[in-house]
Amino acid sequence: MNNLSDERDYLATKRKSLLTETDINNHLQKIKERYQGKKLLVIGGAGSIGSSFIYEIVKFFPDSIHIIDPNENGLTNLVRNLRSKDNKTSQIKLLTSPLDFGSKISDQFIIENGPYDDVFNFAAIKHVRSEKDIYSLMQMFDTNVIKHSNLLNLLEVNNLTKSYFSVSTDKAANPVSLMGASKKIMELILQCKHFEFENKIKTSTTRFANVAFSNGSLLQSFSIRFEKREPIPAPLEIKRFFVSHKEAAQICILASCNLSDGNILVPKINDSFKLYPIIDVAKNFIESKGLNPVLVESKEDGFKIINENNEDYPVVTTKPDTSGEKEFEEFVGLGEEVLDSNFVNFNVVKYSDFNKKELITFVNNFNLLLQGDVSISKTDLINNVKNIVKNLNHIETGENLDSRM
Repeated sequence: MNNLSDERDYLATKRKSLLTETDINNHLQKIKERYQGKKLLVIGGAGSIGSSFIYEIVKFFPDSIHIIDPNENGLTNLVRNLRSKDNKTSQIKLLTSPLDFGSKISDQFIIENGPYDDVFNFAAIKHVRSEKDIYSLMQMFDTNVIKHSNLLNLLEVNNLTKSYFSVSTDKAANPVSLMGASKKIMELILQCKHFEFENKIKTSTTRFANVAFSNGSLLQSFSIRFEKREPIPAPLEIKRFFVSHKEAAQICILASCNLSDGNILVPKINDSFKLYPIIDVAKNFIESKGLNPVLVESKEDGFKIINENNEDYPVVTTKPDTSGEKEFEEFVGLGEEVLDSNFVNFNVVKYSDFNKKELITFVNNFNLLLQGDVSISKTDLINNVKNIVKNLNHIETGENLDSRM
């Protein structure tokens, strides 16, 4: 990542030093020993977090990195950026392929090019807005749950790796959205207890906050709208935890290097990590352009300000009333156990106990859905998910972000 990215991320984090800095320095030697000279597989490596992770992990000089992502242009830019770095980094062996995670071709690629010392999976349906209908929900649970289960089975049966890491979300703690619930089930899948075989793969995950200005995020839309001279929308009364791209990548490195058994790395809520209003991030962005932010209630009022060509720029305030949105964020769910750890700014949450039979039934039934053998309604799917995620408190308001700016 470059200074421009750091300056942009600072508009949301307001941290002069990285949240991860102390813990990375404390574990630096262990990280070096873990990844130097190793062969890594990164799935979803062209996305915001995946590519940021690769830019950080190359600093520890693995021997080779294989990268899978359907975004062909993203892979091309990633390789160009890596090859243009200093001589030692640019000599790392890279193999990229524009494949869909979980496809038969992707599986064949992994079998024929493995085994790997570590597998990192950043592929996900990560937006709450993607749970608007049964079709998007099926895709969400397929990507976030079923494909992980299938891949872990493939890796174990073929002895393809000793370590598997994937990203969860803060929304998995006491979930109110189906996206959060899908990630909670993914956390259970990582334990591999629903398989008949005895798992030997060490697994880990992390719940961290919103990655500032990540692909597809509201914050990323600020610059796109500004370039098109459109008003910038931001919800009222919503505060969020933000991490920079570099912090997100380093959190993943800390988790994968230090955790196992499906345990979860989460940030500690302290003076280094505070809630920040999204409205304030929008104001910071406009001020960084040398303009004065003005709050308005409608898009029409916003365009009036823009058309006046003065030093003001509009922020359209919106109500936080869409389905599945929490008023606040949290990283530890009710009944979850925080383990002792040697981290300064992070906690380790112990993996959750669950009913193995119920999880197997859910996975098997969902595979039948994906094969088209049976159909299901959104209501029935929610009820099936609640059999696994007992504390799911799904919030359905009838409002979806597709109807908003």
